[in-house]
Amino acid sequence: MSTKTRVLLIILIGCASAALSYLKLVDRGALAADFTWPWRAANFLVAGEDPYVEIQPSGEYPFQTYFRYPLTVAFIALPFAWLDPYVAGALFFGLSAALLAFAISAEGWKRMPIFLSAPFWLAGSVIQWSPLIVAAVLIPSLQWLVACKPNIGMASFLANPTKRGFAGLVIFLSISIAVRPAWPLKWISTILHNPLDPNPYLLPLFVLPLGPLLLLSARFLSDRKARLILAMSLVPQHLFFYDQLPLWLIPGSFRSGLAYSGLSWIAFLLWRFTSVDGASGAIRAMPGQHVMALIFLPALVMVLSPWNQRYWDGLRKNLSASS
Repeated sequence: MSTKTRVLLIILIGCASAALSYLKLVDRGALAADFTWPWRAANFLVAGEDPYVEIQPSGEYPFQTYFRYPLTVAFIALPFAWLDPYVAGALFFGLSAALLAFAISAEGWKRMPIFLSAPFWLAGSVIQWSPLIVAAVLIPSLQWLVACKPNIGMASFLANPTKRGFAGLVIFLSISIAVRPAWPLKWISTILHNPLDPNPYLLPLFVLPLGPLLLLSARFLSDRKARLILAMSLVPQHLFFYDQLPLWLIPGSFRSGLAYSGLSWIAFLLWRFTSVDGASGAIRAMPGQHVMALIFLPALVMVLSPWNQRYWDGLRKNLSASS
């Protein structure tokens, strides 16, 4: 991919992502959707107030629960605090998408199907952090951003750790604690003691039916893709598809990435038309098993297949030598 093509692609993806997110936010009428919490927290920081105290359940989404995020998200949201929430959410996602395009285009076209995946589009519809996390993991100087989404962020970081990234993470956390020393304890307390919160974290994937199969990846920890599968299976995460975006670092070619993105849409559509009431929008069942069957297990197959091939190649070579 030429430099000119890469620059145009980054601009196109960033602008298109921001525009589509803005249209979705306006249509939904829920301010910046999930980014509303970081946006409000940033405004409270500017005013010298504590987001963990000020953000309380007070209405419908996105005001129905507490501030359950690490305070690091509020620091990242500070540049957007002065903007209209719809613009802030769309601009944040557009910049995240552009940064992701910058990171993956360094390897040419092979990872581009990530932008066609259900997790990417769903992240854009609710303004989630997973595109920024994936981009940060691929750029060592930005790996400190994983502190904004510790569950999938640290799982992704373990798959591609760097000394520069670890140093940046320590510095970022140290600065945030220097500014607000008590925030880690308040964050943990908010997560653990909120009986009114309707959306607690789910259990780690490995405890679900078929989940123990993901632990097979532990046999191949020298492979960073296997480490990613294992770490992602152990951390609690939301199963509305967007948290699984880091798994798109596993496909090794454009074709396999495209097929993987296709599977993600099959998973989403199967769940959407079998577990969501079309009239009321009520969710009858979480998409955990759809995510497991059509996102996690195919990723596991992609990780294990090269190892299996090397095993059989080695076995054939040994048999040929002995004969």
